[in-house]
Amino acid sequence: MGNGISRPRIGCVAGVFDLFHVGHVDVLERARRHSDRLVVAVLSDEWAMAAWGAQPFVPLLERAQILEHLRCVDEVVAVDDVRSEWLTGVLGVHTVFAATGTDGVLGVDELDGIPPALITVLPAGRGSRSPILRAAIDQRQSRSSVA
Repeated sequence: MGNGISRPRIGCVAGVFDLFHVGHVDVLERARRHSDRLVVAVLSDEWAMAAWGAQPFVPLLERAQILEHLRCVDEVVAVDDVRSEWLTGVLGVHTVFAATGTDGVLGVDELDGIPPALITVLPAGRGSRSPILRAAIDQRQSRSSVA
């Protein structure tokens, strides 16, 4: 309100972040460059089970702990769903980043109910070149239309 103090621009990336790889790091670093503060919403094992028809390879607690140790991440929250009123009201998020072509990070089509004005799409970036990791991810994705 005209007091000359600007609030930090808060961004959010939501995803499962299972089988964490360089593509996830790439998305998070790019999202952080567009934010003063980056919150990562890690989707629950139950969400993954409903979306993929299979449990994540890595349990939720471990996925959250991995993310907490990244310099580009300011806060990690475990969630069962991503809701607009929670993002903007509770977390104060200004931008929700959607990723194209990065498995385990929500894309724009998976952000149902999030107003389009809040969404910033990050184009595909780096991905893992590990053939073993790619095979595991591809196998899981073939069982579901949501990955």
